[in-house]
Amino acid sequence: MKFIQFTLLTWLLCHAGFAQNYVKSKLRKQEAPSSEAFQSMTFNGAWCWFSDPRAVYYEGKHKRTYVGWIDNYGDVQIGYYDHTTGEIDSRVLYDNLEIDDHNNPSVMFDEDGKLMVFFNNHMLGVKPLYIVRATEPESIESWEPVQELYLNDEKLSDLGSMNHTYTNPIKLSAENGKIFLFWRGVDGKPSYSTSTDNGKTWATGKIFFMPERKYSFRRPYTKVYSNGVDKIHFTVTDGHPHKEDANNIYYMYYQGGAFYKADGTKIKEMGGEPVLPEEADLVYDAAKGKARAWNWEIGETDGKPVIAYTKYPDEQNHIYCYARWDGKQWLNYDLINSGSWFPQTIEGVVEPEPNYSGGMSIDHESPGRLYLSVKRDSIFEIEQWDTKNGGKSWTVTPVTKGSSKDNIRPFAVRNAGEGNKLQFLWMQNTKYHHFTYGSRMKDWGLQFKDRYQTAIQMSMPMNSVSDPLSKEGVVDMMQRTADWHLSNPRYRYDPIDWHYGALYTGIRALYEVTGEDRYRNELINIGQAADWKPLDDFLHADRLTIIDNWAWLSGMMDDQEMIDKSRWALDIHIARGTKHTDVRFKDNPYKFEWWTWCDALFMAPPSFVEMWKLTGETKYLEYMDEQWWRTSDYLYSDEDSLYYRDDRYFDRLSDNGKKIFWARGNGWVIAGLARILEDLPADYSGREKLEQQYMEMAHKLLRIQGADGLWRVSLHDPEYLNMGESSGSSFFTFALAWGLNNNMIDQKYRPQVEKAWKALCNNVNEEGRLGYVQQVAGDPYPFKADESHVYATGAYLLAGKEMFKLADK
Repeated sequence: MKFIQFTLLTWLLCHAGFAQNYVKSKLRKQEAPSSEAFQSMTFNGAWCWFSDPRAVYYEGKHKRTYVGWIDNYGDVQIGYYDHTTGEIDSRVLYDNLEIDDHNNPSVMFDEDGKLMVFFNNHMLGVKPLYIVRATEPESIESWEPVQELYLNDEKLSDLGSMNHTYTNPIKLSAENGKIFLFWRGVDGKPSYSTSTDNGKTWATGKIFFMPERKYSFRRPYTKVYSNGVDKIHFTVTDGHPHKEDANNIYYMYYQGGAFYKADGTKIKEMGGEPVLPEEADLVYDAAKGKARAWNWEIGETDGKPVIAYTKYPDEQNHIYCYARWDGKQWLNYDLINSGSWFPQTIEGVVEPEPNYSGGMSIDHESPGRLYLSVKRDSIFEIEQWDTKNGGKSWTVTPVTKGSSKDNIRPFAVRNAGEGNKLQFLWMQNTKYHHFTYGSRMKDWGLQFKDRYQTAIQMSMPMNSVSDPLSKEGVVDMMQRTADWHLSNPRYRYDPIDWHYGALYTGIRALYEVTGEDRYRNELINIGQAADWKPLDDFLHADRLTIIDNWAWLSGMMDDQEMIDKSRWALDIHIARGTKHTDVRFKDNPYKFEWWTWCDALFMAPPSFVEMWKLTGETKYLEYMDEQWWRTSDYLYSDEDSLYYRDDRYFDRLSDNGKKIFWARGNGWVIAGLARILEDLPADYSGREKLEQQYMEMAHKLLRIQGADGLWRVSLHDPEYLNMGESSGSSFFTFALAWGLNNNMIDQKYRPQVEKAWKALCNNVNEEGRLGYVQQVAGDPYPFKADESHVYATGAYLLAGKEMFKLADK
C-alpha cells in the first residue's frame, strides 16, 4: 500500500509541476462506454503512426471506410466497413510478412477508384517497399501480384543502412495525378520517389531532409499531409527522441517542385540537395524547451499548417502539444500531461520504448479537433478535444471511459466529413510488451503467446439488438461474442487444445454465415503457427477437436499440407484397432486413450467424419461409428435419455439424492450428434440409430428446459443451483435448432428454442462477453455471472448459425 501511495503522490507532483503551462481545457462531465463496448474493425490488428493514411472514406458506388492493419501473425490486411449494409470484410494482402506493427499498410485510391496499398518490412534488413493494386474499383476481392520497390539509390549505399521503412503515398491532381511516395530510406533518412504512370514505374529515390550525421542511422521522423491538389506538408525531427539530446520539431511544405517555409520563403528545389534542419521552420526548440519532442500528426486549418507533437521533460511525463502557424509565427500550446509510455514493461527489464505515448490524431475534415489517448486512472482512454480559438482553450469530450484496456494511437479517417458515423479508429491493447516478436522478446524469456494482442476499434458503440431472432440480430450477436473472445485470449490454454478447438467450430460457423474473411484467416493463422500439427498426445480425444477445423480448411483451400499430420494421427487411431477398446474411466490407466468420458463424443467423432468428407475413405466413418457406440452403450442411460459423464457417476447422487447428469457433458454429446448427422449420407447404414439417440435426447431436454429458457447445470437436480448455465444451454440450443432446421423435431417446439436463444443473448454483456459459464469441470459446479470461456462462445456461435437458418423458415 505504501508503494501505491508513493507512486500516486509522485504522479500528482509530476503533473502539478508542469500544470502552469497548460492551456485551459474543460472536461465534459458525461458518461462514455468502455472501449470494448465499441464495434471492432478487427479483433487482431495493429499499426504504428508513421505510415499513413491508415484509413480512408471513399464514396462511389459504395459508401465505405477502408482500413489497413497488420495482425500478430504478420499478415498485412485491408478491410472495409460498409456504411449502408454495416458489413465488415477484409483480405490478406501478404501472408506472414513480419510480426511488427511498424509494417502497417497505407491506403490510397487511383483515378479509377481502385485501391493501391503500400507496406514495408521493419526489422528484416534490406527489403523493398511493396505495392499491391486491386483489380476492380472499390473492391478488395482480387488483387494484382505484389510489386516490390527497391527505391533507395544504390549510389548512396556507403552512407549506411539501405532499409526501406514506412510508406506515405500522396497524389496531386494539379500535377496530373503524379504520385509521391515518402519513406525512411538510406541511413534512415527521409526519402521520396515519384510515379507518373499510376505507380507502375518509379523514379530512383532521393533523400529530401538531411540532419548532421552525428551518428550512424540518425533517423529524422517524418509526418506528411496533403490537400491532394498542389501542396504537401511535412513535419520532421532531428532523429529518435531516445537518441537525441534535443529533438526538435521542424516544418516545411512542397509546392510546384520546391520546398518552402510556412511564410512562403523558398528553401530549395525538390530533387537537388536535401533540406537541412536550419533551412526549415523551427516549430519547437527542444533546447529552449528543455524537453525532447516527437511528431505525431500534421494537417492544416484554414489553409495554415497545424502540428500535433509530444514533448518529454522526462520519460515519465509525456506532454501533448499543439502548434499552429498564424500567418506570421508558430504558436505552441501545451495541452495535457498524458502520462508515461503505454507498453507493458516486463518486470526486471528497462523499458526499451519509453517515448511511446498513447498518441494523437488531427481530424482533417473538422478544423480544430483532435483525438487523444490520455492516461486516466491508470488506463489510456480516448478523448475528443475541440478548440474554437486556434488552440488557446479546449473542450474535452470523453469517448471511452472506465475501460479495462489501454486505448492508443487514434487515427482520424481521411475524407470522413461531417455526419460520417465512423470518424476515427484506434488500437485497443489486450497485451503489448513490444512492437515486434523477435530476438529481444526471446531474450526477455517471453514466448510466442506474449506478442502484442490488439484490436482496432471503430468510433461507433455497439448497437443494442432489438430483435435477436432476426437474421441481422443473430449475426450482430454472433460477431460481438466472437470478437470479444478473439480479443481476449485465454493464455493458460494451448490454442490448439479442446477449449479452443470448440471455439473454432463456432468461428467456422460464423464464417459460414457471414463469409467474412477475418474469421477464416484467424483459423488459418492458428494452423500455420502450429505447423498444422496436433498436440503430441493425440490418442487423447480432446486433442482431435482441432483436426475437424483443419480438415474443413484443407477442403476449402485445396491444401493437402494442412491435413497431412492430422490424417496421420487419425490413421494411428484406426491402425490400433477397436478390439482392445476400454471405455472404463475409473481404475483405467489408459482412460485418456479411449473415449471414456461423454465429452469425447464431441471432441473426436466430427474429426473422423470431416476426414471422410475430405478423403472419401470410409475407414474414418467405420471407426467413428464403432467407437461411438462402445462409449454410448457404456455411458448412456436408456431410462433417462441422458449420458453419465463417466462411470464414476453411475451410482453417485447429488446432495438432494438425485442422479447426476451434467448439463455441459450432455451438451457435448447432443452437439456432437448434430454435427455428425449434418454430414452423414442419408443412406449411411448407421444413421438411423444415431438419429434415434438424437431424438431421445432432444425430447428429454425439451421436457426439462427451465422456465427462463435455459438449463440447469445438474439436469436431474435443478434445485442444486437453480440458475441457467450458458455453455450447456448453448450446446442444447444449437442441437435443438439444428433439429428444427432438419425436421428432426416438430416445429411446435420452435418457441422453446427461440426462448433459449433469447435467454442466452441476455447473458451477453454490452462488450460481447457471454457470461454465466461454468468453468472447466467434469460435473455440476457453481458458476458466476461474470464467468466466461472460449468453449461456451464456440457453442453459442454454433447455435447462432442454426438460429440464422431458422429465421428463414
